[in-house]
Amino acid sequence: MATRQVERYPWSEIGPEFIASWGRANPKNPQPEHMEIVGMNGSGKTHFLCTISQERMLMRNTPEIIIATKPADDTLQQLGWPIVRNPREALKHRQVIFWPQTSAIGRQRRAEQNEAIYDLLSTLWTPNANTVVAYDEIAYVESLSPDMRDLVEMYWREGRSQGITVIGMKQRPQGANRHMSSETYWTVAYPPKDRDDMERFAELFGARQTWIPVLESLDANRHEFLIRHARTGTAYISWVDIPLQPIPPESDDRMVRYLGHERRETDEFGG
Repeated sequence: MATRQVERYPWSEIGPEFIASWGRANPKNPQPEHMEIVGMNGSGKTHFLCTISQERMLMRNTPEIIIATKPADDTLQQLGWPIVRNPREALKHRQVIFWPQTSAIGRQRRAEQNEAIYDLLSTLWTPNANTVVAYDEIAYVESLSPDMRDLVEMYWREGRSQGITVIGMKQRPQGANRHMSSETYWTVAYPPKDRDDMERFAELFGARQTWIPVLESLDANRHEFLIRHARTGTAYISWVDIPLQPIPPESDDRMVRYLGHERRETDEFGG
């Protein structure tokens, strides 16, 4: 099987079109489109997540919740979004970072995070929720409890019916809930760490022999990534060439044009 030829474009060129069409490829029947983002620590996953989250806020004003579980993350804080730890407080904001930070360690830390995140996800699950829900490390969230894993799986499997778009970030695809790949329309991968990961990453896109050479061509120093749409087969290599600047959701700057697109004040479908 021949090596797949994939063109390279900086995100500043393809990002606006992606944000405008994400979940709206069929204007007569717009539907949420889940996304998986895989790559090792430091590859650029969080920067990409923050970039597309901010762009979607600016262009479409979609309600968005980023669920953060790491002890610290400077990139997330660069968004300028409200950071809250109470589930009810999170639902008061149109764009927000839900970060149930705790001074506890070990089992107590996991128990507190499990309770907070489960409460948030349970409360958010309503008809026409129309929200993007993103996880900074979805494998960790799933591991908090069997009930949490079932709830996250329900989001993958049935979230589209509620207007919910799920974005899951993970360091390695091994051990992930199978719905993370089977239910996603968009797959984003950064250069993997070793050969085993390379083969598994390639399988997310299709045949190993087709996609391994593409993944091997990614420039880790430039934080290049491969992005592909499962339904259309459209694939590009890109890198974020836009600096991330804090823009609070309530900023007056949201009323200006963004990358040639008029920003919307409503979003018919959260996905």
